[in-house]
Amino acid sequence: MGISVSDFKHVMRQWATGITIVTMRHGDRIHGLTISGFVGVSLEPPLALISIGQELHSHQILPEGRCFAVNFLRDDQRELSDRFAGRKGDVDRFAGLATRVAVTGAPILEDCLGWMDCRLTTSTPAGDHCLYIGEIVASGASEGKPLLYWNGDYRRLP
Repeated sequence: MGISVSDFKHVMRQWATGITIVTMRHGDRIHGLTISGFVGVSLEPPLALISIGQELHSHQILPEGRCFAVNFLRDDQRELSDRFAGRKGDVDRFAGLATRVAVTGAPILEDCLGWMDCRLTTSTPAGDHCLYIGEIVASGASEGKPLLYWNGDYRRLP
């Protein structure tokens, strides 16, 4: 028997993590969401893993479009994190944002700290989430410090 959801959330609040926005495209539909479930998996080939709740809209779009981009947020991009996490209500998450594409067509957020453009290779159900692994086919980085999340709030490096 596993631990309770409450106990799991309590202990996970002690894990400091960077903030990422995952964006995706299927045809004319684009979507994005803030996630903390991101891991670099492999160097050869370069692979990244993201975790998305199965009840979310993204869980339908990503398998159809077979691509996603992981955008690492800078420490001054808290508003973007809140917008893509749904904390701003039902708004167009991409309104007023400069985006571009690299290889797959997934939107890449301009002005982010770093990004990875991924072609979906594998998906696996995992409890109430699904794990998606993508081959990184393009990437980029810029100068700055990351936006972090720890103990239920945003944090910055000193």
